Amino acid sequence: MPFFSTRRLWKILGLLLLLGVGLLALVFSVFRSQTLATFEEERRFQNNNTVFYDLEGQPFHVIQGEEDRKYVPLSKTSRNLQMAVVAIEDARFFQHFGFDPIRIFGATLRYLKNPSAPQGASTITQQLVKLSLLSPERTLSRKISELWMAIALESHYSKPEILEFYLNKVYLGHRNYGIENAALNYFHKSAKDLSLAEAAFIAGLIKKPEGYSPFVNLKGARTRQLLVLMRMQALGWISKEEYQAAIGEHILIRQRRQSDLNLAPYFITHILTDLKQRYSTSQIYGGGLRVYTTLNRKYQTALDQVIRERFAQPRTFEELGAVSLDPSTGFVLALVGGSDFNQSEFNRVTQAMRQPGSSFKPILYATALSQGIRPYDTFVDEPVQYANGNGQDEPAYYEPENYSGEYMGEITMAQALKVSNNIVSVQILKKVGIPNLAKVAARFGLEIPPEKGFCLALGCAEVSLLNLTRAYGVFANEGQINQAVFILKVTDSAGRVLEEYKPSPSVPVISPAQAYQMNLMLQEVVNSGTGRAAKLDSEPVGGKTGTSDNYRDAWFVGFTAGLVTGFWVGNDNNRPMEKETGGKTPARLWKAYMTALPAGEFEKTLPVNTEFVEVQLCNVSGKKANPYCPSVSWYPVKRDEPPLEECDQHDESTAAAQAVDGLETEPYPEPETLQPTDPAGVR
Repeated sequence: MPFFSTRRLWKILGLLLLLGVGLLALVFSVFRSQTLATFEEERRFQNNNTVFYDLEGQPFHVIQGEEDRKYVPLSKTSRNLQMAVVAIEDARFFQHFGFDPIRIFGATLRYLKNPSAPQGASTITQQLVKLSLLSPERTLSRKISELWMAIALESHYSKPEILEFYLNKVYLGHRNYGIENAALNYFHKSAKDLSLAEAAFIAGLIKKPEGYSPFVNLKGARTRQLLVLMRMQALGWISKEEYQAAIGEHILIRQRRQSDLNLAPYFITHILTDLKQRYSTSQIYGGGLRVYTTLNRKYQTALDQVIRERFAQPRTFEELGAVSLDPSTGFVLALVGGSDFNQSEFNRVTQAMRQPGSSFKPILYATALSQGIRPYDTFVDEPVQYANGNGQDEPAYYEPENYSGEYMGEITMAQALKVSNNIVSVQILKKVGIPNLAKVAARFGLEIPPEKGFCLALGCAEVSLLNLTRAYGVFANEGQINQAVFILKVTDSAGRVLEEYKPSPSVPVISPAQAYQMNLMLQEVVNSGTGRAAKLDSEPVGGKTGTSDNYRDAWFVGFTAGLVTGFWVGNDNNRPMEKETGGKTPARLWKAYMTALPAGEFEKTLPVNTEFVEVQLCNVSGKKANPYCPSVSWYPVKRDEPPLEECDQHDESTAAAQAVDGLETEPYPEPETLQPTDPAGVR
């Protein structure tokens, strides 16, 4: 019997074949695992723009990594675009298993006829491998690796997943990676909203993105678009009617300006400072974060516009800050941190600490209310001198002066606030005490150094515009304060929530009764006081002006029922402005901004407190006004208090004396004419 019989030979060959197949399967298994691990790692760290969304969920700002890319799931991609790409790039995509033997055979025949001509046999899966895992050189070994890697991907991922990966990876010219970015760049719309004609146009760019760019070769781009549509019709994926409609559609191609998704840069830089405390640089720049913010696009656009118009006019200030927020939630709705972000990224709303001048006085007057002082309690406006006693290198005595240089004599606390009287404000601070002011200010979110002394009454302690504006929200929100909120939610590019804002209860700062009294006093400031340039015809406004020494800072912070907004103007180097006060540019900007907002934005009204009744009182005596009082206003008086006496300081004789001196003698003059010392636009 021969040693190598035919039967034994077949057994050995069969065994070797099984061994070879098993070895090949083992090698492919290891190769597959490595390929999938590498691909997943590449996907995980794929460069992807971080996108910021406004309150309505619309993108308004994009931060690019090295590649300008916005990842979108297949479900948010138009069916037109999916069909167009598959039709022109890989019509048998849903039939093959990673490579297409028919296309390879055809490419081989074409190669034998013309070796120098490009053959184009790669499937979508192979293209995805080439874009993600391989270098671009054209060699036989790289082609073989590409084929095996494509099979590995197809063995693990579904066809829709592979198509999604590819559509978000492919390059489409002008630094646009992925179909979402291309749709936004060329057509200013999302990939889910593309028409058939627009989808065919984008699909046609894949072969030669820069060569078929409509901004370089519009004729070539159009020819390529028609080729895609013809291919879709030939495959039976669109009807003849759809084809005709698509080739006849007039599409508007506009290259997106950089500013189109670059709104509110100062708002964004503040958010980035916060995000960098919790996320790595690679996550923020290229990691594909989706940041949902409190920004209101309409408010931001209005704010940008009024500032742009003011800066086109002559001025003696170079910088500005403005911020607008909802007092009931703390949501920051709009923010401008400077005159030109490209020149300076320093944020004058959140980073600058400046002296608020008289715009700090409402905090002092709220402290006075908490200490039992009433709006109609009186003080004497006359020259006064206080010992400093703070141990610092300052004069031994502090002598406050009024902006006008004049003295009003006896006036009520509310009148002192309306005309921004300095001497009475210092008297109030002396009465309530600096420690009490510091405690109340801290509840408002303002930290003041007590060692500054009596100048605190006039706003010598530095604050940020954001914190001061947030503090004014207390008056519109029945005495309660909220944290300033910029971020509502952060997700990754796949929509997984990384963090989410959870509302917390508002924190009481002053009582609703005290807030109501402050509210009415601050409305008088705008109706007939230093802030009258901000008065609106449409709704009540409360607010306060502020001007620091030598006109270095000018402020106005005002509020309506649903919005509180602050403006500051000045110079970074503290150079004085020319007679610029809070009652001028800041108050006028505030009014222009509020007027520019869409009508009917808020249905809320400023709160009313039924504990009080409004009574017309004399601004001099604080008593019930009579026909001869030269200056009167409406004051909140508690219902359970004894009736107030009628003013006994003004009668026919005082009216006659005032007439001789040229003073106003008409009984109950309109508030707008009440300008006792009226330094126009004072503090």
